[in-house]
Amino acid sequence: MAEESEKKVRRLTVTLPEEYVAGLEDVADDMNTSVSEAVREAVATFLMKHYWQDTIGKTARESILSGATNEDVLKVVRKKFPDAATSMASIAWYRSSLRRESPDKVLTDRQARARGKR
Repeated sequence: MAEESEKKVRRLTVTLPEEYVAGLEDVADDMNTSVSEAVREAVATFLMKHYWQDTIGKTARESILSGATNEDVLKVVRKKFPDAATSMASIAWYRSSLRRESPDKVLTDRQARARGKR
């Protein structure tokens, strides 16, 4: 996990309409976190649902649905997209999103790991 803590980050300054800020404040309250974290979550959600959907996201979702662990999914994604900045957190997000849609059809990472040890 050391690799994730060394991930490069950049500070951005943006101007948003007041209603967007109010919405982000509501999301932050719901998440019990900061507005900055709510913005990061909103951007990640948009990118994962729209921008990366047919590439990294599709690969990750297919691997998860096949029963792979988060670690194995990340390996598949990085092999197919070697320049991607995909992290374990991204893979966990895909799994969580799939489980919200179909909790009975998508294994947790723990279940996938246990299945692999049989």
